[in-house]
Amino acid sequence: MADSGAPKNVKRAEGFDPKMGDVAINNKKKIEGGTVRRHSTDTSREQDPDVSIAGSVMEMVNDRLAYANGWTMKVTPDLLSSYELTDKTGLEMVFKIRPGIKTYNRAPVNGRVFTAKDVAYSLMRKAGKVDAKAAAKYARVTQFAGLEKAEAVDDVTIKLTFSKPNGSIMQALTDPRAQMIPIEQDTIGYKDPTKFVGTGAWIQTEYLDGAREVFKANPDYYRKFDEGGRPGYDTMERITISDRSSALAAFISGQISEYGGVQPQEEPQIKASSKDSQWFLWPGPTWDHIAMNLTLPNGMFKDDRVRQAIMLAVDYKALADPLGRGWIYSAITHSQFPESLSSEQVSKLPGYNPATKAADIAEAVKLMEAAGHKDGAGMKFKSINSGPSVSDSNVRVKDMLNSVWKKMEIALGPAPDYASFTNVLNNKDYEFRVYNHTSVPDGAIDAVTYWHTKGGRNYQGYSQPWADAILDKLSLAQTTQERKDLLQQFTTRILKEGPPLILTRTPPDNLAVRGNVAGYDLVSGPWAYRQYWVGLRWLWQTQA
Repeated sequence: MADSGAPKNVKRAEGFDPKMGDVAINNKKKIEGGTVRRHSTDTSREQDPDVSIAGSVMEMVNDRLAYANGWTMKVTPDLLSSYELTDKTGLEMVFKIRPGIKTYNRAPVNGRVFTAKDVAYSLMRKAGKVDAKAAAKYARVTQFAGLEKAEAVDDVTIKLTFSKPNGSIMQALTDPRAQMIPIEQDTIGYKDPTKFVGTGAWIQTEYLDGAREVFKANPDYYRKFDEGGRPGYDTMERITISDRSSALAAFISGQISEYGGVQPQEEPQIKASSKDSQWFLWPGPTWDHIAMNLTLPNGMFKDDRVRQAIMLAVDYKALADPLGRGWIYSAITHSQFPESLSSEQVSKLPGYNPATKAADIAEAVKLMEAAGHKDGAGMKFKSINSGPSVSDSNVRVKDMLNSVWKKMEIALGPAPDYASFTNVLNNKDYEFRVYNHTSVPDGAIDAVTYWHTKGGRNYQGYSQPWADAILDKLSLAQTTQERKDLLQQFTTRILKEGPPLILTRTPPDNLAVRGNVAGYDLVSGPWAYRQYWVGLRWLWQTQA
């Protein structure tokens, strides 16, 4: 509505298909300022944006060059004003950033203008060209494959030179962790968030480890409210709540603004106790998974038959249904990519197909015995997840495996906190995990990141020459059909081989939002990354 106070130059819920879920649009009258409050299970995050798995403060204090439409994947410039390929071979690009973007009025940048030199530095850093040793821990370095040089031509122009075409570079820059940083940030370091400098919508003012973080809207932010993406709130808080029951109670009592991952038994309680709640549901950008470390000295998971057996034995529908409605199947890559196997196609595969589960388990038993582990004997490992406690999914995966193999010894344990879990994955210091990863809005990037020998998130240590050869071709492919042919060739073969990374479901964004919060429709859809912190700048407060 024109008089609601919503951004005037933004199409609301653009690209939303009602067949994909539910998106509420709050058209009530805008109220200036206020506090929006979210929760997480801890504050101990890896804050370097290129190492971070998720939840870094950088998602709020610095911005990306571009973002993707949550439904269509269309790339829109953000810090950029324009981008273009400047030759037909795909080996050169030119970026232009908005002029006059200010950094925080905080030492050592003191409000200086953010320039092309900062962007060039950030891009070279992400590509592993600034510090090759540090880049060994960069989770998404392969997304910038082929980028040889990024250099500032003038204050607003950056020239990019590639050794080979990278048809996914713009999608890589829409990743929710693809923040551009001022050059000085590396000198400041990534330990104290209240000292971070940036150009983003929020400035962190308080950090109480394990309890609370406070951010204030940046008064010098470069975006105008009417174009979207400038906070309508003046304060954002992130508080720590370690368990679901406490988080649910906090939402119902109005202490937090949203409650995500609504489970079936919780929905009636919310509807009865918080009647003005808005409801949202769509396929999320992430996928839950089971993963096995192939680099273990004992080689426990190197036998293809062991991995095949585990993939066949898990009951994916039984694992997903109790977690709430709206989930879909995915295998190897996110099923929302046009090049991937669709949810329906995955549901008919061995292991995933509920109709053949008994036969699949019988085959799994034969495979495990052929591998020398009759009834699971000799299989002893620890299954981890992130967070301060053992997850329900971790428990249920253990129970499923033990129902098939009584002698399989599985210990359960969480990582102490998110930062520690990041280090565990980077160092491949684990045996088995039950966790969740996020996709970038591009099928080629998704496959290369998680499956290539040099993939930044190949925490399984998977390495096969045939796989790298297909993935290298996939990175260069220019048409959707060519990409589809290559990705499905890869998917078919690795599923038969026995993947060390088994996708169990794509969970939905299934959330309840307080009735006086507006703007969630602007960050709806899988590729808007609502559950990350990049979307909070699009929100504003309304009348109750």
